[in-house]
Amino acid sequence: MKTAFFQSFEDPSDREETPCRLSAIQEELTKNKLSGYVVPHSDVHQGEYIAACDERLSWLTGFTGSAGICFVSKEKAGIFVDGRYGIQAKKQTKSPFEVIHWNKQNIVQWIKKNIVKGKIGFDPWLHSYTEIATLRNAFTNSSISFTPSNNLIDRVWLDRPTKISKQAISYPVKLAGLSAKDKCRQIAKVMELKEADSAVITLPDSIAWLLNLRGNDVIHNPIVHAFLIIHSEGNIELFCNNNLIINSISGLESFIKVFPLENFEMSLSELNGSVLVDEATVPFAAATILQNNGGEIILGEDPIILPKACKNKVELENARICHERDAIHMCEFLSWIDRRDENEIDEIDVVIELENIRRKDKNLKEISFDTIAASGPNAALPHYRVNYSSNRKIKKGDVLLVDSGGQYLDGTTDITRTIAIGKQSEDVKNAFTRVLKGLISISMLKFPSGTSGRDIDAFARASLWQLGQDYAHGTGHGVGHYLSVHEGPQRISKFSGIEFKEGMIISNEPGFYEEGRFGIRIENLILVQTSKVGSNNSFLEFETLTFVPIDSRLISINLLDNNEREWINNYHKQCWQRAKDQVTVPTRAWLKTMTKPL
Repeated sequence: MKTAFFQSFEDPSDREETPCRLSAIQEELTKNKLSGYVVPHSDVHQGEYIAACDERLSWLTGFTGSAGICFVSKEKAGIFVDGRYGIQAKKQTKSPFEVIHWNKQNIVQWIKKNIVKGKIGFDPWLHSYTEIATLRNAFTNSSISFTPSNNLIDRVWLDRPTKISKQAISYPVKLAGLSAKDKCRQIAKVMELKEADSAVITLPDSIAWLLNLRGNDVIHNPIVHAFLIIHSEGNIELFCNNNLIINSISGLESFIKVFPLENFEMSLSELNGSVLVDEATVPFAAATILQNNGGEIILGEDPIILPKACKNKVELENARICHERDAIHMCEFLSWIDRRDENEIDEIDVVIELENIRRKDKNLKEISFDTIAASGPNAALPHYRVNYSSNRKIKKGDVLLVDSGGQYLDGTTDITRTIAIGKQSEDVKNAFTRVLKGLISISMLKFPSGTSGRDIDAFARASLWQLGQDYAHGTGHGVGHYLSVHEGPQRISKFSGIEFKEGMIISNEPGFYEEGRFGIRIENLILVQTSKVGSNNSFLEFETLTFVPIDSRLISINLLDNNEREWINNYHKQCWQRAKDQVTVPTRAWLKTMTKPL
């Protein structure tokens, strides 16, 4: 029987059809007396990862990345992306779409440049309250206004896929660490501090964590599409069209009531007292319903986000176990790579082999995202996804970048390794070493409580900056517990003011990319914990969770100082000790070679 892989190699981009689709949307502008329309990459839950039926941005533009927004006027169309997707967006779109890096020109500047006056339409369920408030404020006292409208994409996307809800499961307390009832009491206390009578929760991973539920309504993400209202006493109203969810909350009926999704708007209109909403994620439509019915809105943060991010002892214990198993799988995989002859395998072979290795683990439920297996110039695309048309033979002299992860019952993993395929040039090795120095710098860092991602991001970039080099993505993102591989609120980024808290898991992944030649990224997951330095638990540090050898063939040893050499030697010693008795015989020999001291 042919294996059904978690990852597809079909090219989802449909760029040849996009000019006709754009024309259809522009005709809708005229019919609806609009001067423009905003098309985001999001669903009603403001998620980064969305179902096929919600891929409106991709359908319109051909761009398949996980972050972007398009603005359509009667004459022009601009698609705004960040540094991760600049090259990809140019390849996947065609005229008349204009690709714009939003750190160079944001959507407000573009609109002011291209539209003189008129109404700009948007689907109020696909934009957050903050997003629309920010846009409206930017055009105060102008001849441009933003008005809610029906979704223009849905009017002309005739073969749009239907939304599919699949079986949800109850996540056991022995893995979650707390029961759903205890979590609801915990969140009720947070609401009490905010003086909120109720809170509206629209993020599916928050709902999954709170109720100890897991599903698969979105590829690679074990979530259930739902909305939720939690009241100050801890009682729950859950809105979901997945009838199978009833079985998953059996025994919790005393404080959880389930309603069809279409009841959500009515329930919002009937809420009394003060209502806490996350202004960054609540749909503008939901906030508007509350306001129109006299609700007292408390604009703040989803009260579940921080408790979810600060993993409890049970979650952390399982995360360590999960990462140790995943490290064994990665060692077997990397050993397999090194045993292949040059020109014997391609990028798709790499993805399939890694998935096959992980599939032997009975705890594996999914991969945590589409594996990035990028060789040579493809590695210069930070979020490259191989498909049948882009697939490339791996050649001698290439650098191979593999970014992957698993969704296990006991945790979520994310790891990147850059692998030398044959001898490498000095400039490649020097770039790799400067990236490695950034990873080591973050790994060794001790910092005072109250420190945020923007305070430490430069430590990862300093070595690259010395040569005028940089990378256009953040250094780290939060990671969930058998949940989203990209989890807020913590990040290592110059834009993040969220303080690090004990128990947060975050990625450490500096990189360097030279367009048309190669790309480098090294990624471990790290855990925020109390440091022994400082007094009264006033300092924090990181515990490394990922122990997989880093390719020493790519290291320019002369660029490392003594502390960095000591770190990498100690790291490799731990990689050897943790894995040597659990890997196969061929991999044990490979592991011994790869963990030799520098």
